[in-house]
Amino acid sequence: MVEVCRDLNELHPKVKVLAEKLLEECKKQGLHIKISETYRSVERQNYLYAQGRTRAGNVVTNAKGANMSSYHQWRLAFDVFNNVKGDEYNSTILNQVGAIGRKLGLEWGGDWRGFKDTPHFQYTFGLSIEDLKAGKRPPIYEPDLATDKDYINAVKKLVKNKIISNEEAWIPSPRVKFAESLIIKIVKVISKKNIGPYKDQIDFLVEQGIIVEKDKWINKSYNTTDLMCLIKKVSKVL
Repeated sequence: MVEVCRDLNELHPKVKVLAEKLLEECKKQGLHIKISETYRSVERQNYLYAQGRTRAGNVVTNAKGANMSSYHQWRLAFDVFNNVKGDEYNSTILNQVGAIGRKLGLEWGGDWRGFKDTPHFQYTFGLSIEDLKAGKRPPIYEPDLATDKDYINAVKKLVKNKIISNEEAWIPSPRVKFAESLIIKIVKVISKKNIGPYKDQIDFLVEQGIIVEKDKWINKSYNTTDLMCLIKKVSKVL
């Protein structure tokens, strides 16, 4: 089975905030909701597309991974489930969650005509899949890094584990120019050995589930948000 990504940090920052608000509001209303999927790789999307077609099970998506035709692949969508064994996709409960998501400004798959996807939520910024394929992107959304407690605590943990030497250099935000040296230290601490060259270090982090988008890190096209996500993920495995 292709690995499932449930990390909210893999979503666009604005979509992550909305997903967190949805979970928070559901909890207030006594709904036991969890996230089942966030970002999907091409392989994961193709795997799901095959279900009900060339693989056993019911059809769950009409979007082919190779076509980049799912908002999951653009980090703008996530799926939920009812965290009660045997009752994960209770329609009454998912309808309640859908109503909450709608009030937050999320698009709910249960409102779609034809194929309804009640576990699915997305926030597209008004961009179609065709827009995204043509190179259009959502507006930049940066949370207040100085008040991102998860990130600040993650940096402190990396300092404690001697991956980062000076937390002031990484707060309120990480510096892209230090990314390669950070990777070297992360790999050395987690693996307890020296791994090289750079490509092998990235492969190791992919195997550990710390990095999802391998090509982005191999090509060094990562940004500040990617580094923040990396630091938060590493802190969880230390």
